[in-house]
Amino acid sequence: MPSSGGAPSSGIVTEVDDRGIARATIHRPERMNALNGTAAAALVAFLTTRCAEDDVRAVIIDGAGGNFSTGADIRDLAADSARNGGIDESSAASVIGGGSTLARAVRSVAVPVVASVDGAAVGIGASLAFASDLIIATRRSYFLLAFTNIGLMPDGGATQTVATAIGRARANRLVLLGEKLYAPEAFDAGLISGLVEDRAALDTEIGGVATRFAQSSSQALRLAKAALDANTLAGFEATLTRETDGQTRLLQSHEFQAAIAAFSTTRRH
Repeated sequence: MPSSGGAPSSGIVTEVDDRGIARATIHRPERMNALNGTAAAALVAFLTTRCAEDDVRAVIIDGAGGNFSTGADIRDLAADSARNGGIDESSAASVIGGGSTLARAVRSVAVPVVASVDGAAVGIGASLAFASDLIIATRRSYFLLAFTNIGLMPDGGATQTVATAIGRARANRLVLLGEKLYAPEAFDAGLISGLVEDRAALDTEIGGVATRFAQSSSQALRLAKAALDANTLAGFEATLTRETDGQTRLLQSHEFQAAIAAFSTTRRH
């Protein structure tokens, strides 16, 4: 029988159908599916507990309301910064640690993880998609690693997953210039696995992929994924460590403090 959990108040809706296809939907449409601490923790818990059970054959991650995820919800961070006169090392480490934990949770899933992307995939939202095994996106979708634009660096493993997928030159442009990359260009570059016209077509494509996984040998999928990871994502933990160290420093920088202050001012007007 299908099982479900993750009340909408957590920001994550989850289910596992009777074929063993798990689905986690980021459900914060009023915030364009930006991830706060509660939503990120709920997603990590689902990926590392229910999705680790033997009956799960594949995992789908998607977003409600027309976007995948616009990244970390920085409202709480901005409020803490304004209240405390900045972000201290402990707070910075906590923030970046959440992104690393999320990426680690995605990669810990032994079966294929599919990102179903419609609309914006920004910041840690983009990193979440890139950490998945397959990314299928609508033509209107886009990916944006705009970290350097606000004095930060990519996290969630993106400094490795992007370069592994599209090569150093293209990854440098996406990361260092913080440019928006629309799904058709992302597909041509080899960053995503599939491209469809619209949300209806995306749901149809994801349904077909889920059916194929449900009909495949679970052991074969697990062993094939492990072999691919060993060849393409060796050193992923070292990547997360480098990102955590760098991002912790940058979250305390004058440039980012100014960006947070500007955000707080904009929110007040």
